[in-house]
Amino acid sequence: MLNTALQVLSKDGTIADNTYQVIGEDGILPQGDVVLTVEQLDQIANVSGKKALYITVDASPEVNEFPLDQLDAIFIEFAGFNDGRGYSFAALLRRQGYQGELRATGDIFKDVLNYLKRSGFDTFVVKEGKDIHEAAAGLHDFKHPYQASTAVAQASYQTGA
Repeated sequence: MLNTALQVLSKDGTIADNTYQVIGEDGILPQGDVVLTVEQLDQIANVSGKKALYITVDASPEVNEFPLDQLDAIFIEFAGFNDGRGYSFAALLRRQGYQGELRATGDIFKDVLNYLKRSGFDTFVVKEGKDIHEAAAGLHDFKHPYQASTAVAQASYQTGA
């Protein structure tokens, strides 16, 4: 599950503390910003702060309907480096019109940030044990992508640049 103690890296390179809390084992809804699992979505109206949804690879936005208009953020878990479904989930949510924050969590490290950004992610929770400052420094390693993406509507070769 989500480690709310880890800092959050934004696609612009800034680092901030996480403000979202999870519902504890006691089932009591915390005050403020809350991240809910798919199973807890029935409590969304009771959240006093920002509302986020935490989805795993088992909760595809292709087959599940989420209340996108009520969510400030969607956290997509990457269980492992070799599972790329989270990239597809992000692109699909953007195509469905979701304009809020998309946050990548789980097995996130410097080498995948460019791909995550191009898929539509806004923020990243870098894997525990990895250097968030090193990851931030690598966010702008690729400046002129060849392919268009969620992040780059028209690539350099299409504009004649």
